[in-house]
Amino acid sequence: MFTFRNLIIFTACLSLNLHAATDETTDAYFDLDLEDLLSMEITSVSKKKQRLSEAAAAIFVITNEDIKRSGVTTIADALRLAPGIQVARIDSNKWAVSSRGFNAQFANKLLVLMDGRSVYTSSYSGVYWEDQDTILEDIDRIEVIRGPGATLWGANAVNGVINIITKSASKTQGSLYVVGGGDEEEFFTHFRKGFAIGEDLSGRFYLKLNQRDSTYAPALDAEAGDEWQSLRGGFRIDTDTDNASSWTLQGDVYKNDLNQIVKSLWLDPFDPDNAPPYQITNIDDAFVSRGYNLLGRWQYQAGDSNYTLQTYFDHTYRSEEILKQEIDTFDIDFQHQYQGFDGHDLVWGLGYRRIEDSYNNTYNVSIENTDNLEIELVSAFIQDEIVLDDDLRLTLGSKFEENEYTGTEIQPNVRISWLPKPGHTLWSSLSRAVRTPSAVERRGSLATGVNPVPLIELSVDGSEAFDSEKLTAFEIGYRLQPTEQTSVDIALFYNQYEDVGTFEVADTVFGNPIRFEFDNKRDVLTNGIEVIFDWFPREDWKIQTAYTFVDVDDDVDADSTDNISANLIGGSTPEHHLTIRSAYDYSERLSLDVWLYYVDELDGSAYSVSSSTIEDYTSLNLKLNWRPEKHMELSLVGHNLNNDRHAEFVGENFISVTEIERSAYVQLKLEF
Repeated sequence: MFTFRNLIIFTACLSLNLHAATDETTDAYFDLDLEDLLSMEITSVSKKKQRLSEAAAAIFVITNEDIKRSGVTTIADALRLAPGIQVARIDSNKWAVSSRGFNAQFANKLLVLMDGRSVYTSSYSGVYWEDQDTILEDIDRIEVIRGPGATLWGANAVNGVINIITKSASKTQGSLYVVGGGDEEEFFTHFRKGFAIGEDLSGRFYLKLNQRDSTYAPALDAEAGDEWQSLRGGFRIDTDTDNASSWTLQGDVYKNDLNQIVKSLWLDPFDPDNAPPYQITNIDDAFVSRGYNLLGRWQYQAGDSNYTLQTYFDHTYRSEEILKQEIDTFDIDFQHQYQGFDGHDLVWGLGYRRIEDSYNNTYNVSIENTDNLEIELVSAFIQDEIVLDDDLRLTLGSKFEENEYTGTEIQPNVRISWLPKPGHTLWSSLSRAVRTPSAVERRGSLATGVNPVPLIELSVDGSEAFDSEKLTAFEIGYRLQPTEQTSVDIALFYNQYEDVGTFEVADTVFGNPIRFEFDNKRDVLTNGIEVIFDWFPREDWKIQTAYTFVDVDDDVDADSTDNISANLIGGSTPEHHLTIRSAYDYSERLSLDVWLYYVDELDGSAYSVSSSTIEDYTSLNLKLNWRPEKHMELSLVGHNLNNDRHAEFVGENFISVTEIERSAYVQLKLEF
């Protein structure tokens, strides 16, 4: 087994051997020292610029260089770099991603944004990760907040907020061309062109193509039939000026051709063309996911005020064997930051969102299509950061939302930070957040079986009584830089959830349940700790270690009849999660990155699969990067090198259980 000791010895030996061959300067990754990295400006915690080291929240920033050096090819896999974030690959084109528990194929307590545009789908309250992509080189940073962010970002920012921020067009001038391939990443290529538009405008456009191979299905002892291809393109235009007013216009269009083997489907027993047992298995399902979006943002600064107006339109279409869905989202937000009051930094804003959805239902999954239904969300927020002393700051704020399903939701928070001396920050917070119902939970119906004799249909149905899930969260954290070469970031959390979703018996036949409804009869307690340790043994070598511990305890109401979800609540979260990354530059031309992560076992990761346990696993990943010329890079990347294959998560009953295989690819990158 590959242990931490083996990793350090392996990296150190390689470092000493190759370092002796050259003594050239290191690349840009090591141009910033730890103090500079901790002083990095972030915007997601307070919707304004602030230093990372002073933020009163558990936040981690995945930088562009982190993504580049990791060798990942998707945004979902890049999130493995963040502590406290559980990323599990279900199959070749599906991921389960969550923060601080409650992971599932349809995880619903993590809000994800792309440049301020929410990619959280209203159909099941989660994220289709295969649809979220761009050229990874164009991502400036990914700000990852573990813990509630609802006071600023609203409902569904319960366990965390992920804000994917791309570079301005002025920072991506010139041309970029990347091509590569391997056994699992069969072929990929992308091209980006940046250009000037007059004196004050910069623009770029991009095209990207990926072809990925299938995973392995142990039940079939063959490939899982989930290979897929994605094609996308987009543009961005920014004003390139120091004037008070600036604006951005950007958009994307994509099409994914995906495959999966549907494990089991139920047939309509009242259709005369169908015969008992009304079930078909292992169906090849080739489906399409496509969409487009357009976003505009205007910013204006005048004296003590900063104004931001942002609007976007997002269209998504998805056609699977179990359901076809089409969703249009229009959103507009206004924000004003005012610093005119002595000792106060006030931020407030207003928002409006309209969602129009339509569904082509099947017997297995149906969502009620109500004529002219427009789901509207109106919101307002206010937050004030108060300077109590030179080293003490208090933040008070709340979000107020009115939605179609649950009415008015109020989500306040209190945060305090104390900076006793340079390099030390102690912070704490008390927050409330809610997760509002999805279309499935309110208007849906899921077929779970058909009993031929006597003819009985089994289902889980939505309910108008299904209410918001509520969280009260207490957090405390400490950041310190003991030496110029080391830093430590510790966060502890205690979360109390109320009205968590359950499946309650609604109808029975001969004493046996045949129909369930969504309800809110569960309370859950989670607590844990997240520790990040950064160490620069030398100016061209960085080691980062992150450890997460999460404990989950749940309890259902005395009158609950739910016997479905108990195993998933705690069983889908690994108790222990450890990550070790080593980044070493042998010269400005040659670098090696070693990334090892361990994920504890899962007792259960699916509602509908009785045996959905996942054994603990360790994954070893390497990237060797060579720059023969200034504008050329060659990379060799290996993932999951220490085992042939392993399962990471069991999806719901519609798809076959798969295992992720060892893989490698080569890549050529040209910049000109």
